[in-house]
Amino acid sequence: MIFTDLLNGKTADKPPVWIMRQAGRYLPEYRELRKSANNFIDFCLNPEKACEVTLQPIRRYDFDASIIFSDILLVPHAIGREVKFIPGTGPILTKLNSVDELSLPDFDEFQNFLKPVADAIKLTRGKLPEQTALIGFSGAPWTLMTYITEGAGSRDFNFARDWLWSKPKESEKLLHHLAEYVVSFLTLQANAGANVLMLFDSWAGAVPASQRGRVITSLHKKIIADLRSSGIHLPIISFPKGLSEGLKEYSEEVDIQALALDHYVDRRWAAENLRSDIVLQGNLDPLCLVSGGDVMRREVNEILEIFASRRHIFNLGHGIVPQTPPEHVTELLALIRA
Repeated sequence: MIFTDLLNGKTADKPPVWIMRQAGRYLPEYRELRKSANNFIDFCLNPEKACEVTLQPIRRYDFDASIIFSDILLVPHAIGREVKFIPGTGPILTKLNSVDELSLPDFDEFQNFLKPVADAIKLTRGKLPEQTALIGFSGAPWTLMTYITEGAGSRDFNFARDWLWSKPKESEKLLHHLAEYVVSFLTLQANAGANVLMLFDSWAGAVPASQRGRVITSLHKKIIADLRSSGIHLPIISFPKGLSEGLKEYSEEVDIQALALDHYVDRRWAAENLRSDIVLQGNLDPLCLVSGGDVMRREVNEILEIFASRRHIFNLGHGIVPQTPPEHVTELLALIRA
């Protein structure tokens, strides 16, 4: 697989390409299948449907990697924080006010609840082209904590940040509980047949700089060390979105094979200053893909030029948005592969 070969240290003539959230709402075949499920959680936990959704963009575009159709909020749901997706609103969770409110499952119970994700991975791996990598993933502890303590998505994460300052011992306890479940979930996916693992810390940029070490870096190091000590040596991609200048210290401390860059990162700075032995992934603005045409061609050419001297995976700087015309993805792939 060109994708895993690159992550394992080999070089490639052209960057492999996949797109975050490539299996999803911008595709008409996804929207049609989504109608068949009562709610989004049930949809994610149906192995046959999750497999089909994962395969849809591979059939259309022949990406170099697929990512199992799932959601980062399955972990909170599996540990008893009920998750509902409200159309037009987004996810709503049972809000946590104190660690004492938690009634945590044991790890066998947790993995049994998420077994449909493992089943979907097994099904998908058996149907994917041999050369197409399959990515398993989880949300990182801080990002999961934001949803649990806010009770929903947020713009400013006031409750989560207040926990860091006013409840340092409780926040540390919660984060470490979440890290253990993240390891369990990633282990489940690795054992089911994933070729690569990815850690999404989508709201890393909301952590005050003075707290990054304990909230982001140390927990990512622990997760990876626990995976390695249990015999899981798959390549790992990390996406600490919004970490900005903190990416340099992060990349030097955390044992990752690839670092995903959001579209706010100065790509030339990243190419010149981040560890040369890791793969960089990214970082086209998802709204540039919506626009397409000449503006997209210029951005794509700049990305390819800047990262030409180092190992690179082409991707967006965040997930593809629902209003993206599918034909723009076809155009994007033609530009990259030309």
